[in-house]
Amino acid sequence: MRDTMLDRGIELKKVTKENISSLNVVMVATLPVNYSPSFYKAIIKGRHMSYLAEVHGKAVGCVVWREEEGQTHLLTLGVLILYRRRGIGSALLNLCIKECKSKEVFLYVHAENDAAIQFYKDMGFGIVSRVPDYYRNMHDNTALKMIRHIT
Repeated sequence: MRDTMLDRGIELKKVTKENISSLNVVMVATLPVNYSPSFYKAIIKGRHMSYLAEVHGKAVGCVVWREEEGQTHLLTLGVLILYRRRGIGSALLNLCIKECKSKEVFLYVHAENDAAIQFYKDMGFGIVSRVPDYYRNMHDNTALKMIRHIT
């Protein structure tokens, strides 16, 4: 799949100090949550893993995760609207699953984000709980916790 993606001009690149501003641009454009400077510092220091998807050199998607107590916490996954449904989100998520150090990946998704919930279900995740008051500064602040076991 990676070769096919390269044929289409899509590359997955590790986030570094040099391209972290591109990560910020993608996250601001795709996610309803704002992240503090400490979040980006954790990426630079290697406490969070992160990759960008680039199409012909333009950052169009991102994934960020960290290891927590024997599980992998998928913190963010986003793809710019014009680049969705091209396999970019799936490629980023599959990279996280391939590189993570645990047998379980979990995430939180906004309970009203039907498209994201369906995407994660299609990628093998299941809903395990509702988490009220998960998000700050959002009209409906309920999240769903989803988990995928890795074999």
